[in-house]
Amino acid sequence: MVKASRRAVILSHQNADPDALCSAFALSFLLRKLNRRVKVHLVAPEGVSRVTRQILGQVRMRLQEPQDLKSYDVVFTVDTNTLSQLGRYEELLEQFEGPVVVIDHHNPDPRTLKASSHVIADERASSTAEIVHRLCRELRLRPSRAVALALFLGMAYDSRHFALATSEVFKVAGELVSSGLDTRKAMRLLQVPMTESEKIARLKGSQRLLLRRVKGWDLVTSHVGSHQASVARGLIMLGADVAMVVGEKKDRLRMSLRSTQDFYEKTGIHLGRDVARPIGDLVNGAGGGHALSSAICGHGKAKVALERCLSVITEKLQERERASSV
Repeated sequence: MVKASRRAVILSHQNADPDALCSAFALSFLLRKLNRRVKVHLVAPEGVSRVTRQILGQVRMRLQEPQDLKSYDVVFTVDTNTLSQLGRYEELLEQFEGPVVVIDHHNPDPRTLKASSHVIADERASSTAEIVHRLCRELRLRPSRAVALALFLGMAYDSRHFALATSEVFKVAGELVSSGLDTRKAMRLLQVPMTESEKIARLKGSQRLLLRRVKGWDLVTSHVGSHQASVARGLIMLGADVAMVVGEKKDRLRMSLRSTQDFYEKTGIHLGRDVARPIGDLVNGAGGGHALSSAICGHGKAKVALERCLSVITEKLQERERASSV
């Protein structure tokens, strides 16, 4: 498939984070090694995140904004488990008649699976960069220094600076560092100070939080106009076991969910699979993500969406208590 292609495009999700764009960059290297004649375009719908923008100063990659996908022979998506994360390319991908390859460390949702012809997914991987590195290793391709830096940054970012890294991640990181990376300089690329608007959002989110204690766990909800993910992370740092933060604008809502590692290990509740995905369907949108981190976008009222999230988590906790008492 790749060897017969002349034009390929790699799509990452909206507001692409380091794992998404660095994985796309490394994948483009792999594709060119397999087929030196293929032209590969990288697309970040609606741009990249602030920390990713900082990385672009060191890992040079050119981003494209094609009007459609008709001129490509094959489409790849990286780190994107719901089609709604592709922005305007969502509809274009569904209309694409060629092969679509999904590479992700999330569990792809049904619509994504339906639109794809090939899926390379591993929910046990800490990042999509880890999966792309695995592909390079299986094909016996040695990453260039720039590609090694990109893979290292992708893994470092999604493993929370290696706080959630497995032994395999440390092993891979060691291989990448051996190519001559300066780890201190690399890690500094992931350090971006908060903007004033993000600080204010965190303070407002803390001021508006509502706490519910369910079966010994502290579940916190809040609402802010922007920076929902940052606010959710902040509430976890304050002591919440689960944080759910929503924003609503003209009947459109966006929600970020976070939990502690302890909550996941002791309850088995996977925020992406068990909470975000079903709530995404209920709000006529989409949801998904990791065990400790997920997101929902859709339509409706913020208060209703939060109550539904709380209900789902509460029911899961009650089911667990009943099962343990049998």
